[in-house]
Amino acid sequence: MRNPQRYLQHPDQIELRLLPLDKAPSDCTSLLPLGLSLKAPGPHPSGEWLRISAPALSSDFCINALVTECTHEGDHYTLKLAFLTQEQLFRARMLEQMCQITLYQRKAPAEESEKRALEWIAHQAAHFPSNGL
Repeated sequence: MRNPQRYLQHPDQIELRLLPLDKAPSDCTSLLPLGLSLKAPGPHPSGEWLRISAPALSSDFCINALVTECTHEGDHYTLKLAFLTQEQLFRARMLEQMCQITLYQRKAPAEESEKRALEWIAHQAAHFPSNGL
């Protein structure tokens, strides 16, 4: 299997929960060309399956990903994650869009939150990476 050719960069300001899975999901085929790169406080070996969630954004939204690379960099580890199904890649892309919208909303007063989300969608969503979808 080849590693993804491009990676979405997860913003450090949005904390992710990374839970190791006991066994690989049954829908494994081949790696898709777009993955996810993120910083983690601890190591996760290549080949490990993770369930990823963003509790601050959604309590029930999660995705499964395969660790393809783990590099120790100072006080953190940089993980490169791959997706094996179109559904998981789509969910990762949606999660990263939710993160970008949240960061954009934080730059404005709370009463403009919904307006800022709609602005981001109108100006950025069409240009958000979609390799493999």
